[in-house]
Amino acid sequence: MTMRRVASLALGLALLAGCGDADPPGNDVVDYDGGVLRVDGQDYRPEPDPEDKIYPILPGRVVVQPRRVPGAEAMALAWVERYGLTLEGRSAEGWLLVKVPEGYERQWASAFSMANPANVSATIDLKFSPTAALPSDAPATSSTGAPVPDAEPSAADVRRLAFETYQRLEDAGGLPVTLTATDTPGLIRAKLFDARKESCRRLPQTAPGHWECTADLQLALCNGDCDPSRERPLPKSERIFIRWDAAGRWVLD
Repeated sequence: MTMRRVASLALGLALLAGCGDADPPGNDVVDYDGGVLRVDGQDYRPEPDPEDKIYPILPGRVVVQPRRVPGAEAMALAWVERYGLTLEGRSAEGWLLVKVPEGYERQWASAFSMANPANVSATIDLKFSPTAALPSDAPATSSTGAPVPDAEPSAADVRRLAFETYQRLEDAGGLPVTLTATDTPGLIRAKLFDARKESCRRLPQTAPGHWECTADLQLALCNGDCDPSRERPLPKSERIFIRWDAAGRWVLD
């Protein structure tokens, strides 16, 4: 991320926190005590990062990233409600922007990350935040202002991107491999003859416009200095990851 983008993001997210006591009120499972955060009986102390002087932090905000596992986002949202915090929005990549008392940002980031590290990570450092968060009820748009389509990628788009995938492989001169049985090097060449969309599904814990599509391919492969277009194509099912980009079109993710 460039420093210009960091500065722009900082300006967009550095909202003033409300004035109040040094120790804000908690609830039955949360207590604030002179900079120490206590959550479900576990203490989280402030641990300043020397990079805070280089990279700005999110004042009164924590960016929470549910991992791509079932139930991770629901768990993170349940924690937000249980701990008396406020969900302010989501980033374009599906991160959650959570409002916390100012001065307790790093403690809350530790609490979210340590509560269940297999499902959730959290940060206050702008250098790790992918993009500015969007209001929870804001319609998803590309940077050109064009709305992200609700409909899944068309059969023509899936076919085009399947061909683009294998054209990239061909442009790179093939895929170098090592034959494990003999440790000898090889080179896989491929020729895609046809691709037909089978189905698409939205990727969980991601922003709108991210899809995983399955295509039935007619694909020929050969090894070494060969012409794959002369090989007999065989059927192959393949997943293709697709997203809506800033230019307003479907691209490979």
